[in-house]
Amino acid sequence: MEKVVIVRYSEIGLKGNNRILFEKKLIDNIKDSLRKNNIKYKKIERLRGRIIIFAEQELNCLKYIFGISSFSPALIIEPKINEIEKAVSKLAENKKFKTFRVSTQRLNKNFSLTSPEIERVIGSFVCEKLNKKVSLKNFDLEIGIEILEQAYVFTERVNGPGGLPVGIEGKIISLIEDKNSLLASLLMMKRGCSVIPVSMKKTDINLIKKFAYGFEQELIIIKSIEELDKIAKENNARAVVVGQTLETFKELNIKTMVLQPLIGFDKKIKSLIFNFL
Repeated sequence: MEKVVIVRYSEIGLKGNNRILFEKKLIDNIKDSLRKNNIKYKKIERLRGRIIIFAEQELNCLKYIFGISSFSPALIIEPKINEIEKAVSKLAENKKFKTFRVSTQRLNKNFSLTSPEIERVIGSFVCEKLNKKVSLKNFDLEIGIEILEQAYVFTERVNGPGGLPVGIEGKIISLIEDKNSLLASLLMMKRGCSVIPVSMKKTDINLIKKFAYGFEQELIIIKSIEELDKIAKENNARAVVVGQTLETFKELNIKTMVLQPLIGFDKKIKSLIFNFL
């Protein structure tokens, strides 16, 4: 029985024959995150639909890696019902709860029991051993079980920012002028772009750095907008992203393509996105 973190993604799973490229890029970004946060780990395994990190420490830094939909600290065990029961007992023994439910994903269809059957068996085990009650809607604790080549048992699911791994879609220049510019940068990072931040003055870009796993770039100070074309060419950047809205729209006198991801957003939508991030 060993501690691991099971990482899930959603959008990457739709990439067909290119899926492996997206998975490997996501793993590279995870490794970059662990390195920057001085977190030690034994190894990282890539399974179909999941990435498994063998680490003892908490990995809260995963919350800021684009491409991750959710992750869970888990116990990895042999895919046997009695082993699953032991893991459930170990995880639940120090939890304070009265009601619970069991949620199972049987990704390995060779396992002898179906997902509902696993839930019934483990649910009965928890009721009898720990004297708790099942509640499918109003529960205090959710016990998660995922069956792959091994079984994974967990009681926590932490949401990630989703999207695509940063860097898989190349580089863009981000013209940082205000708070909207930071939001536009994050939206492009969520679509897989590495961001090169550029500004006419010294500006706080810590919000970008918070999610900047997979690339490293300090703020570049420019004296004129026309310099953007030169920076884009030198860095092989495909576009310039700005935080313009309909109210603040203006033409940029540059040859590089300009992207305006906030052009149709109102203040309420922008506020919701910032709160999510």
